[in-house]
Amino acid sequence: MATKRLTIPLSQEDVRGLKVGDIVYLDGLIYTARSLFQLQVVEQDILPPIDFSRLNVMVHIGPVMKKVGDSWMPVSMAPTSSIRFEKLGPTIIKKLGVRAFIGKTTMGEKTMQAMKEYGCVHLSVVGVMGNIFAKQVKRVVEVHNLELGIPEATWVMEVENAGPFIVDIDTHGNNLFHQVNAEVEKRFDQVYEKYGLKDFAYTNVGA
Repeated sequence: MATKRLTIPLSQEDVRGLKVGDIVYLDGLIYTARSLFQLQVVEQDILPPIDFSRLNVMVHIGPVMKKVGDSWMPVSMAPTSSIRFEKLGPTIIKKLGVRAFIGKTTMGEKTMQAMKEYGCVHLSVVGVMGNIFAKQVKRVVEVHNLELGIPEATWVMEVENAGPFIVDIDTHGNNLFHQVNAEVEKRFDQVYEKYGLKDFAYTNVGA
């Protein structure tokens, strides 16, 4: 496991040099994206006026924002579950050139395959509360589609030393969640035997 501080925009070399379990800190411009943004991109080919060659880190988040005078500032930045966007992931990576998603939970096999092909990783926050992540934002650069509401708008923000994030999906087909689940499965029999639960089984709710 390595710790790396990377500057956005991320390069192919940056992301393909990362491995599951690595810790990452980021400097530069990020942008937020939830359901409406991604559906517009994938289904309607509607993109905000963003230079995606410079902004290639997408955060799955609906931030809590506050207006201060003529400026905006984040109050809380708690990422949402990335698996929600699985069916959109491959197209988003290909179309926007995303090099890193920041979110929580894992993503599915189709998105993982696109990550391998195009060079993209998934990062999860490590012990960083939403208010702490918000303090790592130096400034809000711009906002698009505010008419969709604050959570669904696209916020462009400059961050400094943001993180720590853990690489939970890398460009080599490795998935930290899958590895942890496999390890848990291996230990089930040992735990059941230790506590006399040899015949234990989960209730089949679909029966």
